[in-house]
Amino acid sequence: MPVYYFSLVWVSIWGIISNITSKQVKISEKIYENRSRLLIAVIAILPIIIFAGCRSSVADTAVYIKGFEDYPNNLSSAYNMIFDGSRRDPGFLFISVLIKQFISTDYTVWLLIIAFISGIAVMIPLYKYSCNFGVSIFLFVASCQYTWMFNGMRQFLVASIIFGCTGLILRRRFIPYAIIVCLLSTIHTSALILLPAYFIITGEPWDKRTVLFISLIILAMLFTSKFTGLLEDAVENTNYASSMEEFKATDDGTNPIRILVESVPIIIAFIYRKKIQDKLTPIIKLSINMSLVASGLYVISKIARSGIMLGRLPIYFSMYNLILLPWLIKNIFNKEEKRLVYYLMIVLYLVFFYYQMVITWKGFGYASKVLGLAY
Repeated sequence: MPVYYFSLVWVSIWGIISNITSKQVKISEKIYENRSRLLIAVIAILPIIIFAGCRSSVADTAVYIKGFEDYPNNLSSAYNMIFDGSRRDPGFLFISVLIKQFISTDYTVWLLIIAFISGIAVMIPLYKYSCNFGVSIFLFVASCQYTWMFNGMRQFLVASIIFGCTGLILRRRFIPYAIIVCLLSTIHTSALILLPAYFIITGEPWDKRTVLFISLIILAMLFTSKFTGLLEDAVENTNYASSMEEFKATDDGTNPIRILVESVPIIIAFIYRKKIQDKLTPIIKLSINMSLVASGLYVISKIARSGIMLGRLPIYFSMYNLILLPWLIKNIFNKEEKRLVYYLMIVLYLVFFYYQMVITWKGFGYASKVLGLAY
């Protein structure tokens, strides 16, 4: 736990420094917001990248390391593996073999490169779009989203790169966006959910498309057993099928506390939708839609008792809560209310951090041969 406590304290300190040193930028004709200095943003994320990249034993890390060590040292030897139609991750294999052939055969270097790409891809949209980078980076750690860099890194690599491509969505550049999604699906096939989701997330908040999505969630809740059956049929021939079968007996769906935590921003946005209607910027409209999809997928994962499969899909959408929540607090509440809400937010997220890391994950044991750490 010391590594994780250090990360939490570190981002809190540099988050405060970020707010103190922030600069004001023009968002539109009448809207100005504060933005972090780039150097401060990089410093804030750096220890998380280092800890994630230097790990030797955290959750599924040993499996990844074993896979990397078994990969061929050159592309010619890996050719048949990469183009094996039954393989789940040819893109990830290709990247890994490139690193192994041209950079280093040391798995720590490989993990550091993956962690660097993931961490910077998360940092850039927060730096570019968050009205309060300090709160956003704090939420990234306190909500435990940063643990994806330690466990489930293949899917998070995809999710972070998509998050880093937020500008394409805002500019409605569907063709390059779709090409990137298709390429990333060779790393983790679940990325393909982002193609149909594009047509929901690019609409106006609370328009017909989002109402239809909410209606589908309600129908799934009303017809739970039939929905679960359809879900099992849908994944029968996919890469998720074996995982679903393996965990069916023990998987009870996403933890309701996690669902509540991730749903707070969209609940606030809905309650105060009329108050913020005239203040919405393109990034906030997108973030509201992303948050809605994330919450919907979390609810469906609980209904379908599928935290292992469906419960992992919201990561493609939930990172926009890191931008949305600080904006909502800034634009909804007056000065005194804002101070109280910030204090309440910090306390509740710290409680959640402790609950998730200590009680649920039993300390999320960390070991690093490079850093000489083992907890």
